[in-house]
Amino acid sequence: MTGLDKIIDRILGDAKEQAREILEAAQSDCRKMAEDFAARAEEIRAEIAEGAQQKGEALVSRAKSAAAMRRRNLLLKTKNALIDEAFEAARAEVLDTDFGKYRELLTALLTQALVEEAKNAERSLALGDEITEFDTYEVLMNREDRAAYGTAVVEGAKRAALRHIGEARAAKVRLSDRTADIDGGLILRYGNIEANCSLSMLLGEMRRLLESKVAAILFADENGSTAEI
Repeated sequence: MTGLDKIIDRILGDAKEQAREILEAAQSDCRKMAEDFAARAEEIRAEIAEGAQQKGEALVSRAKSAAAMRRRNLLLKTKNALIDEAFEAARAEVLDTDFGKYRELLTALLTQALVEEAKNAERSLALGDEITEFDTYEVLMNREDRAAYGTAVVEGAKRAALRHIGEARAAKVRLSDRTADIDGGLILRYGNIEANCSLSMLLGEMRRLLESKVAAILFADENGSTAEI
């Protein structure tokens, strides 16, 4: 082998070694790239799965909340209807009571209204305020009650309230010739003031004060606790 052949063989050997190294490096890079892509693909898959799970959980949560809200609204509507029924039954019972008891109720309402007006006047006088003298205290009822109880109620209330309101004020109390569009009870009118003692107003005030107690009675569980809405 000549010196030239040796040089050529060496060059070829170096080239092969370099090529092998380059090939191995390229293969290593490819493996690394494949591993990186696989890892990233797994991350992307996990992100997609997590996002889908979160979205699914959010949808389920919203569905549960909507269902719970509908349930609460339905229960509240039902409870309100039952409370309405309870107070309506109370109103009907008052209206359907016997003649004497209902007349006593009307008399008591008018007596209380007359006494309260007199007390208000006394308080104003004590404070040095100017007192308005009214010419008449007009009692209004619906048509049926006026015909059945009107005169008896007015006269009975005047007697019951006499020592509180005095003879002068009692003499001004009279049954109105007009009737009121109310379901029961009465209205005491003097000047531009009206004391509304109608049955609907009284039951409305009773409901405001007693509704929570009525609900507790209607919806108490076996242990006596009120059911949650």
